[in-house]
Amino acid sequence: MNRNTEEMKLWLFDISHGNLTDTDILKGFIKYYILYGLTIGDMKSEIRFHTGYGDLGLKTAVESVKRVLNFVVVNTVL
Repeated sequence: MNRNTEEMKLWLFDISHGNLTDTDILKGFIKYYILYGLTIGDMKSEIRFHTGYGDLGLKTAVESVKRVLNFVVVNTVL
């Protein structure tokens, strides 16, 4: 699997601009970060140093991922 794709770049753009559904946020974060052993910190670094989305985009992305992950943890019963 290759994570540095145009699809991933589009996902980073969309999450930084609030354009994704909760399902797309979760699926993308798992696909591009969790499956590679990466964290929210890695996502933050990529947005900060490899995009021009600024502090607002970074804040939007991080808050979105944390909100969705928290929702899944609180509301999922196995």
